[in-house]
Amino acid sequence: MQQLSPYWRSQPFRHATTRQEAKPTPADTATPNSSQTEENVASDNEEPAEIDYFGDLSTDRYDGYNFRILVRNGKTRTQYFEEDSDDNIESAIYRRNKEVEDKYGITISISESSSNNSDTDALNSILAGDDAYDMIFAHSRAAFIYAVNGAGYNVLDIPTIHLDKPWWSRDIVENCMINDRLYVLDGDISIDGLSLAMCMLFNKRIFDENGLDYPYQMVRDGDWTFDEFAYLAKKGGADLNGDGVMKPEDDQFGFITGVWDAPIGILYTGGQRIYQKNDDGTAFELTLYSNKTVSIFDEFFSLMNNEACFLHMTEGDINYTGEDIFAAGRAMIKATTLGVARSYRNMDDDFGVLPFPKFDEDDEYATVINGYAPLIIIPITVPDVERTGAIIEALAAHGSKYVLPAFYDVSLKGKHARDDESK
Repeated sequence: MQQLSPYWRSQPFRHATTRQEAKPTPADTATPNSSQTEENVASDNEEPAEIDYFGDLSTDRYDGYNFRILVRNGKTRTQYFEEDSDDNIESAIYRRNKEVEDKYGITISISESSSNNSDTDALNSILAGDDAYDMIFAHSRAAFIYAVNGAGYNVLDIPTIHLDKPWWSRDIVENCMINDRLYVLDGDISIDGLSLAMCMLFNKRIFDENGLDYPYQMVRDGDWTFDEFAYLAKKGGADLNGDGVMKPEDDQFGFITGVWDAPIGILYTGGQRIYQKNDDGTAFELTLYSNKTVSIFDEFFSLMNNEACFLHMTEGDINYTGEDIFAAGRAMIKATTLGVARSYRNMDDDFGVLPFPKFDEDDEYATVINGYAPLIIIPITVPDVERTGAIIEALAAHGSKYVLPAFYDVSLKGKHARDDESK
């Protein structure tokens, strides 16, 4: 399991056709609210263990209560719809909310913050004692601003939230808990943990034109390494207009990435981590600065200096604002997220999906969850924290049963993946 930072969350890549779940801790070794879990990894020929989604949810009723959620600017559709929809994911979110509303006799309402990134709109009101929200979906770094200012509730003190359940991120529990305190949550209550999982897409036509084999077998054999990837990336560039200058507006690239995508993904697939807890779990230590990190970034940015590769910055002279290079068929490989892959459903060229390459053969495949994904904060001002926890737990459980399968099995596998290997 790869280490997390407040900005980047990583999960190990597994070659399996089902989303792997964590097995609940046996009752004789953990309390109902324990964060200790074991991993139940199913092989390709095994069915995952049956999950009891609803058996341990609260049976209390909170008739008439308005459960208030604050989301980031423009993110209402990740959590709430007023009406059912023909879209599978939207319909699953709607169904989840209606079932929880009916179960507890509540209504769910949603508000948006004013900013996409530093979305700390509720911070001052919480510190002033104002009970305005039951749950906040904040940008990862904004969530920690709430936490360090004492505005978030210690999740370990909420008995109606069961962190041993498979719908909660074990990575967050293990790597963000310190001194027996945990102020952020992540799990199947949001599709962003899957839709913002980093991956690589590759254009099959450009591979075919260059006489290159698709990398699927290398992935299966454990041979999909940075060196193999770099070799392919250099092969895929082409000066399409023949002017002798590679420009993102005109030409074809072997590899394209945003500044916050591949550099972070490569760091984690190299087994590195931004921080880790000390041995007794009482403090975080910065571990980014290592010889391995230097080696990773030396090789990565050396590759990006090759004219066949394009690093899209967010400012300066190479802040490209033209058409999507990959969608236009002018990039052989692109670093992106699974959610973005859905947007290429109308793309003319066929494409495949790959994990990020291992940096060395001895490393493990790892998938970073982009830090743009939210983390949950429970305000310290909620008047009944057990009620809040019960509703959040139910939303996560119902999300795990309905919403994540709609995204993965129906939307990704059924509609948008172009081949069986990507599925």
